[in-house]
Amino acid sequence: MDSGHESWLALGWAADEATRRGRPLHLIHARTSSDRARPEGVDAQGERLAPTGLNAAVAQARTLAPGIEVTAEATDQTPVRALTEASSFATCVVVGARGRGALVGTLLGSTSAQLTVHAACPVVVVRCPAEIGEGRPTVVVGVDGSALSSAAIGYAFARAADRGIPLTVVHACPSRAHGSHGAYVPPWQTDDPAAAVEREQAATAEEVAGWAETFPDVRVRRHVLRGDPASILVDHSRGAELLVVGSRGFGGMSGRLVGSVSQAVLGRAHCPVVVVQTESSTQRSH
Repeated sequence: MDSGHESWLALGWAADEATRRGRPLHLIHARTSSDRARPEGVDAQGERLAPTGLNAAVAQARTLAPGIEVTAEATDQTPVRALTEASSFATCVVVGARGRGALVGTLLGSTSAQLTVHAACPVVVVRCPAEIGEGRPTVVVGVDGSALSSAAIGYAFARAADRGIPLTVVHACPSRAHGSHGAYVPPWQTDDPAAAVEREQAATAEEVAGWAETFPDVRVRRHVLRGDPASILVDHSRGAELLVVGSRGFGGMSGRLVGSVSQAVLGRAHCPVVVVQTESSTQRSH
């Protein structure tokens, strides 16, 4: 937690999720080195946060999530260390895309980039509330055939089941013209566009089949599209409650999360984004 607007958006999302899943909610304010040089409870903008602001956050969380256990701590650890350590016992870590104090600067900066790579559980990035328009909302997951892609699919199925809404599975086949912002594009994805899409349709159906048996009540829509992966995922985030991606992979989600495709998704998505780091990290989050 910090005094930034998006941190409070993250609190609201976390409170809703804790209520939905019946899990306790723990708030963390990690003071930066510059914070520690100031009088207790005053941040860079002169706004009081800890302990007064943290107490206010706890009160807000308890209002939003009645009946849910809410705890909080203020720590002098670095934001990355505090949140990474907390991730070892959490079902997910929720952060705002921008902020002050615990998350200085944009999420695309070093603190959040490190968190999305090193956290031991899925990281939820709340840049804005979901822009739910007309029609039924959905959970969207980006897939590419990697092990992390399978973990992301499992997480997305579970969240769609929690919410009682459909799941949209999106596989983007980058062309040489798009190339995932310079990322490596396997030759088999660029030889014959129609053949490549047909192969990926079959692969995506197979990738989803096992999870569909585990979550038989979730209606699934699959889309295999050719084009820029980041733009395709951002487009599908319109009207979605949640966008789920793996932190590493190949093909449609090529490269590390800190690469340009994932940065673009985090910076442009129209709904909260979940980053799944490892296959094992999702086991306790289902």
